[in-house]
Order: sequence, then C-alpha cells, then structure tokens
Amino acid sequence: MSDETPQFVEGNPLLEDAYAVAYEGHQRRRKRDGDDITHPLAVAELLHERGFDDPVVAAALLHDVVEDTTIDLPEISSRFGEEICTLVDEMTEKEGIEPYGERKAEHRSRVARDPRAAAVYAADKLARTRQLTAEGTTPEPERFLHYLQTLRTLRETNPGLPFLPELEQELDEIVRDQAAH
Repeated sequence: MSDETPQFVEGNPLLEDAYAVAYEGHQRRRKRDGDDITHPLAVAELLHERGFDDPVVAAALLHDVVEDTTIDLPEISSRFGEEICTLVDEMTEKEGIEPYGERKAEHRSRVARDPRAAAVYAADKLARTRQLTAEGTTPEPERFLHYLQTLRTLRETNPGLPFLPELEQELDEIVRDQAAH
C-alpha cells in the first residue's frame, strides 16, 4: 500500500480497510485509463470534510472498484456489510445499458433516490470537474451534458446537498472558458 495513508483515514479501522481494498484494487485495474486511487480518494475526502458518516466515506473510497477492478459486490458485501455494499452498488453503472446517454440517465435516476448515494455522486462529479480544470482539459460534449443533467437532477431530488453550488460554479467556469476560446 502507499507509504502515505491519507490523514482522514488514519486511525479509523473502517476507512483504513476501505482505503486498503480500494488501493489494492486500483493497483490491479481492469481499465487502464485515468488514474488509480487519486479520484476515489478525492471524492471520499470531500465527503469526510463535509461531515458525512464513515459508511458513506468508505463507500466513496470504494465507489469505482466494481466498475474498474476485479473486486465484485459479493466481496464488498462480505468485507464491509450490506449498507456499504448497497451504496457501492448504487454508484456502479449497470452493464449492458447503451448508448452512453441512456446508461447515464438510468444511473442518475437510481442514485438520486438515495440521498447518501446522491452525495457520493455529487462529490464524484465535483472531483472529476476539478480534475479536468486542473489538467486544463474540457470534457467531451456528451460527458459535459451528463454533468449538467446530474446537477439538474440532484437539485430537484436532493437540493440540500452541499456540493451542488460548487459543482454549478465549476461547470459555469468551464462554460466561460469554452466561450472565451
């Protein structure tokens, strides 16, 4: 495992275990695009900073493992219990739904029904948007539309989520940057 366990994880057995599983899983990624543990760690840290409970933060650490690694839901369930497994499952896109827009629409709808999963999803989009901005890249139009639709859906279904104003601001900045170029 990494020499530097994140400070917000240290001393918390649940978060230490979730971090270890996510870290190890992302070292053996099925998908090779993107980065390893950096994104799930950013999502979990956002949730931790806003005071979300440990199961939500643990689910954030694990939110990409089913899609991106060889770890499956039964393994998550046996290691972390049904509460965290349910949150990870809600954060996992369903295979076989095509095209992209339909898959994302189904996922947004499913996530929006659970305020805790919606919080992880909003933090996920905020972290991704910040990553793109830091890299100086613009998301593909379809992906950007998905982010805008996510913001709209979560505002309607979970208006009190703490990440929505920041996500709106970050997306507005991308629009302004695109208009300037």
